[in-house]
Amino acid sequence: MLSKENRLGAGLALAGALLGILGTFLLFTGWYEPMMAAEAAAGRPDEEKIVRYIIPVLADIGLLAGVCWAVAGYGFLARLSWAWPLAVVANVLALQGSFFPNIPAASRGLPPVFGLVFLPNLLFYFLLLRGVGKLGWGRILFSLFSGVAFVLCFMNGVASTDRIMVIGSPLYVAVQRLNWLASLGWGVFTIALILKPVEWQRALGLGAGLLGAVVGFPLGMATTISFGHFSMFYVAPIFCSGLLVALLLPWGRRMFAG
Repeated sequence: MLSKENRLGAGLALAGALLGILGTFLLFTGWYEPMMAAEAAAGRPDEEKIVRYIIPVLADIGLLAGVCWAVAGYGFLARLSWAWPLAVVANVLALQGSFFPNIPAASRGLPPVFGLVFLPNLLFYFLLLRGVGKLGWGRILFSLFSGVAFVLCFMNGVASTDRIMVIGSPLYVAVQRLNWLASLGWGVFTIALILKPVEWQRALGLGAGLLGAVVGFPLGMATTISFGHFSMFYVAPIFCSGLLVALLLPWGRRMFAG
């Protein structure tokens, strides 16, 4: 007899698998070319290249997330211990893979269709962590914020790539890859924190937070100087700085004790 947690996990995994595999495949094949065409029509060959090369990578992540969800579903039905951690990995990957594609679509007047994958997975995040994993709200919310940093630092790496194509300034070249490295650090941190918080993860979070701030604030300042208004590229380093401070506070240290 399956427990309530295993039944809920299996249901979430089935829905996640359908969204990740079928949903991502249909959305990508249906909107990839229209998104590129919209960028070309807007006279932005740089953003057309971003869509051409970045969106397929994110679609790969979304499909991989769907496969992980499917395998986790089997694990829940078979009452296997690895079902829960694999479902967490699937959920985090699905959120990363489905958020950014909405930005270039919406900026060109196209519907943000990848929200059909992102929003359900955001709901699954809370159901999976609270309903299946029985996590406290402190870890749930902190991992949510670190997951946001995971997505935002990735986007700053994409923004740096676009600025390199348009302007070619050494500053953008300097921060491009390190924004992606900070994103990777936050992704690993988020998954590890959800599964079992230990002290090495705090060190990883401190490093990812500091790196995200170091390479994020110059990107924001450069674009503010170029365009004369507040840059959205500040959001990632602001998030990183907030998480960095939280990890240095007694509450942050206690979360990783033991």
